Amino acid sequence: MNTLNRQWLYTGFRRELRTSLGRDTAEVIWKEAGKEYDRILAEQPELKKHRGSMVLPAVALYRVLNRHGKDAETMLNRYGEMMGKRFAKIIHGLTSIPGADRFVWHNVERVMDRMSSAKLGYKRELVSRPPEMYGVDILSCPYHELAKELGEEKAVLCICHMDKEYSQGFRHIRYDRNSTVSEGARACEYRLRFDPEKD
Repeated sequence: MNTLNRQWLYTGFRRELRTSLGRDTAEVIWKEAGKEYDRILAEQPELKKHRGSMVLPAVALYRVLNRHGKDAETMLNRYGEMMGKRFAKIIHGLTSIPGADRFVWHNVERVMDRMSSAKLGYKRELVSRPPEMYGVDILSCPYHELAKELGEEKAVLCICHMDKEYSQGFRHIRYDRNSTVSEGARACEYRLRFDPEKD
């Protein structure tokens, strides 16, 4: 069985491949990417844990798409944006429940601390705290570091694109991120503000 079939975040990419490349080519690429994924894990089994679960499928697909002469970066980034927009709709629905927006904002620092903690491999600098703005600079991200370690730094950009899109879904919370480490910036600059005018 193809290991990629169990990677829920990327299974939709198989459909996207079929749409853009045709069924036969898509299946060849998907099969090869599954083998590439297995090869990476056989060489580094410790990567099955947290930081590998989102990065390895992207790296495997990125490598195989490039081998087939496809624009891997554009295809994966487009998919990341699409998935991010889907998640944004879910997030918007949840934060439209009365009081949910304020509950999220009240706990934004705690949530961000859990999602980007040193324990998970992040390096960060707190820039500002609510109530005016929650700002944090992510100086080093384990997803980016792993992709770089595997020699495919740009493969992880699809995760950055997804993150940027789904973070727009929070009702009454304005999110800005104008830079990313994986695009060569010093930091991923997260800036969140409570804004009752933002739907």
